[in-house]
Amino acid sequence: MIFSRVMRFLLSTATVFFLMVSFSYAGIEYFVSASLGDDNNDGRSMSSPWATLARVNEAKFVAGDTVYFKAGDIFAGQLLVDESGMAGQPIHFTAYGEGDTPIIDGSAGSGGSELAAILVVNQDHIEISHLTIRNFRKQTKANISDMDAYGVLVKNTGKRILSGFNFHHLTVEEIYPIKARASFNNTSVTGIRFETKPAKNKRQAVNTRDIYIHDNFIRHTARFGIALRHRPSRVDGVTNTELDYDVNVRIINNRCEDIGGSCVLMNGTWQGLLEGNTFIRSGAMVEPSLSVNRGSGAWFFRSKHIVAQYNSAYGSRGHNDSAGMHVDYANENILVQYNFSHDNEGYGTEILGKNKNIIWRFNISAGDGTRRTNVERPEGGKSNFPGKTIFVSDFSVPKRIQSREIFIYNNSYLITSGSDPQVEFNGEQVQLYNNLFVVEAGARLAKKLNISWLQGESLDMRGNAFVGNISPSFIRFDSQPFVTQLTFNGEPTDASSYAVDVDWLKTSTAFTPIQHPLFPAAGKGIFSHVSAVPTVDFFGNPLVSMPSLIGAGYQSANAK
Repeated sequence: MIFSRVMRFLLSTATVFFLMVSFSYAGIEYFVSASLGDDNNDGRSMSSPWATLARVNEAKFVAGDTVYFKAGDIFAGQLLVDESGMAGQPIHFTAYGEGDTPIIDGSAGSGGSELAAILVVNQDHIEISHLTIRNFRKQTKANISDMDAYGVLVKNTGKRILSGFNFHHLTVEEIYPIKARASFNNTSVTGIRFETKPAKNKRQAVNTRDIYIHDNFIRHTARFGIALRHRPSRVDGVTNTELDYDVNVRIINNRCEDIGGSCVLMNGTWQGLLEGNTFIRSGAMVEPSLSVNRGSGAWFFRSKHIVAQYNSAYGSRGHNDSAGMHVDYANENILVQYNFSHDNEGYGTEILGKNKNIIWRFNISAGDGTRRTNVERPEGGKSNFPGKTIFVSDFSVPKRIQSREIFIYNNSYLITSGSDPQVEFNGEQVQLYNNLFVVEAGARLAKKLNISWLQGESLDMRGNAFVGNISPSFIRFDSQPFVTQLTFNGEPTDASSYAVDVDWLKTSTAFTPIQHPLFPAAGKGIFSHVSAVPTVDFFGNPLVSMPSLIGAGYQSANAK
């Protein structure tokens, strides 16, 4: 008995000692140089670096370790991350030295190109930074699809919950497959991608969480810049819970240019923050035979509790969608605010079907919705989807279901000369309050107007301001319209050009007091800085100073 107690004491003491050592472990530094290294080196200093990714892949790293790749070097093949770090002690892959960031090129390895330049399977607490990642696949390996390609691919196959990913200051570029898929929806080529396998039963339900993707530059991919996909499980007790989604996703201050599809997709995300990103020319035709050649800057699908704010989107194109940002179908509690979109040919505001509680406020849309039908397109064919300033649709799969509780208020829409966008409202409980519609000479708005509903309340439209050639039918739906004159001056690509003058606001004869819709996640967790009730306009002016604001924002008297 005494022996047993002594042994238990020694074991518990050893466990405590082990934990203390684990949490105080500083980690080992490893160095890799393609130009100066040798795989026979120990890799423990800049004077004795390893040379290849193959040698890195052989090593066994532990929490707190850092692997440094030499600046200016190119590393061919795949970096396989097959160990995990710990909370506060990630395994970190980054750069050392002066010069251009080191390149990891998945397509440059011998024996064929890799599916992903960096592959992480069932590992977590990983940090990747200050690298350039490429993967324009030119060859193939056995059992690897020719029609997929990734820069960084993180896979959760359902063994456990994964958490703690920090990907930052990366350049991800030239991500293309060997050949394109025929189906747009089946094309998953992505710069940085997370894939979580849905649960087959309640016991095996897992997710991927605490994902932070920030300050990256992504360009030239066949479809996505950044994508997260957690498909639904359809398991009782899992469906519509956090375990059926990836959780706490922050995508902040990234820049995407010339993406073949969309810069960002959140598919199956629970609590996602999209903030301060720049999307330029989504749907680009850099490699038209390998790309999908259409896409909005960002979009959300089957997600809950999403905030998209302070983003800008320019030049999205394609025969469908191709808005600055859009809410696809099957979402709930989505807040889109303080974003600037201009010259996107699809839509100014796009919200599809089967959504609930979508809040679209204090955004500026300038020159969006210019797409025309029955016109030959550069990618071939003709579009059947005309551009629209506002598009609230019932589209969802497998059947069309109207969205409900759609709140579109205090936005500014400029319709530019030569364009003729339509307007459609096909939803239940749609509110359109205090928006500003300005149509330049040589343009018109809502010649084709579709307003439909199945039951209950449909469109409640009040206190909007109308300038220029706008359909009288559209204006008549407003119970308190303000038909007036207003001209925007300044650089069209500068959001500040669309601030209305305080004196103009004083001439307004219509305004609808807003009872702000509830965004239940505001002020909590990753949304701690997000207010449930807005306190400022698009330009940061306090709303208390202009309680009867129409449009997204005003020019303060001090700015004159």
